[in-house]
Amino acid sequence: MYSFSHRLAQLTDEDFRKAADFINLMRVLYTSTLCVSTEKNPTCGQILPILQKLEVHFTVEEGDTVFVSNLKKQVWANLSKRYQSDDIRNFIEVATALDPRFKQKMDDSATVWARIKGKLTDSEQQPPPCKCSKKSPLEELFADEDAQKMSSQQRSMAIQDQAEKEMQMYQDTPPTVTSDDPAAWWWNQRMTYPLLSDMAFSYLCVQASSTPSEQVFSTAGDTVCAERLGILPEKADMLIFLNKNCF
Repeated sequence: MYSFSHRLAQLTDEDFRKAADFINLMRVLYTSTLCVSTEKNPTCGQILPILQKLEVHFTVEEGDTVFVSNLKKQVWANLSKRYQSDDIRNFIEVATALDPRFKQKMDDSATVWARIKGKLTDSEQQPPPCKCSKKSPLEELFADEDAQKMSSQQRSMAIQDQAEKEMQMYQDTPPTVTSDDPAAWWWNQRMTYPLLSDMAFSYLCVQASSTPSEQVFSTAGDTVCAERLGILPEKADMLIFLNKNCF
């Protein structure tokens, strides 16, 4: 007790200023952690915008103390290593583009939209076949198969035109506010963007972190306890759903 009281008595005004600087600096990181773990809809589409905001926040500025500067460098050195895999980076970039709240937050939007277009069409446009005045015997023999191929190419062209139209309309639409539910937005716009909405659902269903899944497992462990080993699976699902969504 004496040792603790002695150390407490030795705290200086500089120590208290450092503590205040630490709290002010780390508050944004704490809020960012809440965004990806405790919000109702923590989709992976918000990861990139949050990282961009954190990068700005932890950039060393003129007038920062040595303590603040070193803290910013250390924190961002750790954060900047996250999501660097090409597959993960490409995934969250597409998810960001398909999140109506953050669709303008990509660093290289042209590349991302080209990637989205490729995924929507899922096939390359083929050059039109040569038109001949008279069919050869081989063409006559395989006329039905050639007609099916041409029909497939025409459908592919139609999909590409539709994809470009939807992408242009979506990009011209102003971003929504951050309080909007992106999944609900796409559901309401599914008739306007039939291709993009299907793709958006497949990306935005991915959680920003594993916290929601871990919370479900924790709730399941509390629900299916030793006293309820005989509970039916259907009833267990209902109880877990109610515990997660109604309390």
